[in-house]
Amino acid sequence: MWVHLDRFYGRPDSPGAIDDPVPGGLLVADARVPGLLKRWARAVDGRWFGRVNFTVCDAYGAVVAEHLAVLVPAAALSPREREVRR
Repeated sequence: MWVHLDRFYGRPDSPGAIDDPVPGGLLVADARVPGLLKRWARAVDGRWFGRVNFTVCDAYGAVVAEHLAVLVPAAALSPREREVRR
């Protein structure tokens, strides 16, 4: 699955970007990151959530946080295309 971080975390309150060169440690919170879908769960109000493992990286690609079995709303998930096995 793809996890769309901007849909999961929400848009920033202030749309201004940082003008300085990107220092290490700043999260890339508007990216689409690969995740491993463990299972689906349904809320009592009918919404679907995926229990997903995924990581969040900084601007240089270093892993800042590893999320395991996080409930992510279905609206923040999309399928990845399968790779052809040979």
